[in-house]
Amino acid sequence: MSQFSRLVRIARTDFSYFFRTKWLMAVLISLSLSDMLVVGLVYGRLIPTKFAGLSYFQFLVPGIVVVGLFSAATDTGRRIWLALREGVVQYYLTLPVRTGGLVGAYIISGGLGGIVYSGALLAIAYFALSFLGTSTIPIQGIVYALALIPFLFVLATGIAGLAAFFASVSRRGEIYWVYAQALQVSMVTISTVFYPAQTIAQYLPAPVATIAEYNPLSLAAGVLRNSAFAGNPLDTSVLTNLLATSLPLAILGALAYWTILRNIRLKGKP
Repeated sequence: MSQFSRLVRIARTDFSYFFRTKWLMAVLISLSLSDMLVVGLVYGRLIPTKFAGLSYFQFLVPGIVVVGLFSAATDTGRRIWLALREGVVQYYLTLPVRTGGLVGAYIISGGLGGIVYSGALLAIAYFALSFLGTSTIPIQGIVYALALIPFLFVLATGIAGLAAFFASVSRRGEIYWVYAQALQVSMVTISTVFYPAQTIAQYLPAPVATIAEYNPLSLAAGVLRNSAFAGNPLDTSVLTNLLATSLPLAILGALAYWTILRNIRLKGKP
């Protein structure tokens, strides 16, 4: 069996655990739906103002989709923490599989989880906007959404890489969630996921506004609004920036996790 086939089998095994936490996923989806349908639709009728040429619902939902991708990708950290504490990772290290392959398998699994979860939210958003909203989604918007999947996958792998690192350095499960929540607060708060860039530039210092503008979550939400919901052609410069900001996250997280697994292989502990 080749190294690649072993990587695929480990990634598939870890990805299967994503579907075993049915109640957790149901709760997360219900929370996202409440934000999407209650807040988005109700506020959208109360607030007629356009945000970047979109209704409030069209502006809000891409942000919810991106946050859903973030939440699903960080679930990788929870699974890695359990695997480390239950000896699953240590078992994998005894197999003829390279440390880099094991790291890649977990990160790819996290990326797939983010795509599945955010894709479900996006499909629900399209349904809600078509049947419950005041406007329809252009056909080309659906095509653009499908074209964005590889770029969103790279973003999800970047977040999963950071989650893998935090999980591997956490001695207790609650410590990991402290790290994960701190990551979410910093990346979601300093972004244009829920607020227009003009609003952030108006009330926050210029350096913070610049960070928010080039935050990969902001870029992902922006391209979803502009193309997947408004139907405008994909902006190659935005996609390039999205890759340029997402890939370093994946690389840094993978290197840190690889170092810790290397120590476990050599010393028997992180």
